[in-house]
Amino acid sequence: MNEKQRTKTSNLLSLVLRHEPEHLGIQLDTSGWVEVETLLSALERHGRPLSRPELQEIVETNEKKRFAFNEDGSRIRASQGHSVEVSLGYLPQTPPERLFHGTATRFLPSIRAQGLRKGGRHHVHLSADAAAAHKVGQRHGKPAILMVQAGAMQAAGHAFFLSENGVWLTEHVPVEFIEFPPEDSTAQTSSSVKRSSRSQFAKDTVAICEAGYYSTPGGRVVQIADALHHAVSHTVLHSLEAPLDHSDSAPSVATKFSATGETTVEALRRMAKNPQGHLACLNFASAKNPGGGFLGGAEAQEESLARSSGLYPCLLAAPGYYERNRACRTTLYLDLAIWSPAVPFFRDDSGALLEDPVLASVITAPAPNAGAVDRNEPHRIPEIEPTLRRRGAFVLAIAAARGVRRLVLGAWGCGVFRNDPTMVARMFGDLLLGSGKFAGVFDEVAFAIYDRSPDQSVLKPFEEVFRCGPASR
Repeated sequence: MNEKQRTKTSNLLSLVLRHEPEHLGIQLDTSGWVEVETLLSALERHGRPLSRPELQEIVETNEKKRFAFNEDGSRIRASQGHSVEVSLGYLPQTPPERLFHGTATRFLPSIRAQGLRKGGRHHVHLSADAAAAHKVGQRHGKPAILMVQAGAMQAAGHAFFLSENGVWLTEHVPVEFIEFPPEDSTAQTSSSVKRSSRSQFAKDTVAICEAGYYSTPGGRVVQIADALHHAVSHTVLHSLEAPLDHSDSAPSVATKFSATGETTVEALRRMAKNPQGHLACLNFASAKNPGGGFLGGAEAQEESLARSSGLYPCLLAAPGYYERNRACRTTLYLDLAIWSPAVPFFRDDSGALLEDPVLASVITAPAPNAGAVDRNEPHRIPEIEPTLRRRGAFVLAIAAARGVRRLVLGAWGCGVFRNDPTMVARMFGDLLLGSGKFAGVFDEVAFAIYDRSPDQSVLKPFEEVFRCGPASR
């Protein structure tokens, strides 16, 4: 069977197994199943003969895994997307914090007014990554990718199900849980509102840190004063001029690597569920401003960390870091880093207050600003990669010497600083893999890379270097 024949037959099966079983004169049971022999006989009667091996080939090679056999292969059904009344029997699942929905730009006004509705289908369909959502959107016109705050939705009582082919399903996505693409002109107003909200969250975070406690939506009072005092009072400035010895920090282990589509905050919350071993993360820091632009509502990795935790007062406790970087004459910046131990994280990325704070240490260090070097110091371009490699080793040395066992890294400096993701991934790979200086030092290293680009161009180099396939997302 050639590709054209497979596509035509697959489309016919989608029609029959999802929407119109009567098209072939068959009936689906209450769970959407039909006997394979019944289906093949019906196809034969309607002049569309199909052999069992050909059906097997379609099921196995279908890119979206639209169809599935039961355990003994005697029955077949569509994995999801039904408009006829069936009960697929999927159990509620915990979704990732963020999911994606692909649509066409012409539908955005309606979605903005009503949210995502299932229409004639049983569920709204959501993807675990932006690339899959982009492909869906292309089928309907000029594509638009919507980000759905699935974690916040579930916390608000919405149920999620995972189909056999990896599609996330839910009844309805209210508009307040949707982030619209900035390309949409109507989203510009929404974006400014979100920036204002982030700024308010930042101010509230500062107030919580000053008070030393907060109240959850359920009315529980959570004390963070002692934890925050410890983090601030033990914050120290490290310089490459005073190297740290990590030689006896830990025996060699088989480090577990992952590259995920999470934010750093999401990765910390996930990894904190396993309390074994000191947890820390790298803050992709501004060299000149504590917390970057978080008080003004800016949105980047450092701003997210500062808005979600007690990191900001820790950074204020290390003024030398900022004074020396401001005084330096290059945007490669200096080999300086701030160590802040066991910082309390008490918000998620949506700003919601956590019932139980997560304690994670933070290493604050700037990547070289490759974009600024390219614009203003082109004679220093050859220094970018050596600086990145030297500073990357510096960061890992601090983590190792401080007894960190589980470390959240990411696409360091690959945003507004415009460093090459492949260069950054290879730098970390050379240090952490094979005979690298830090190979076998950490129990777990997660590269949390919140990449919303359709082709996942930032995440993919880390998947390739650390051999973490898309399934790790």
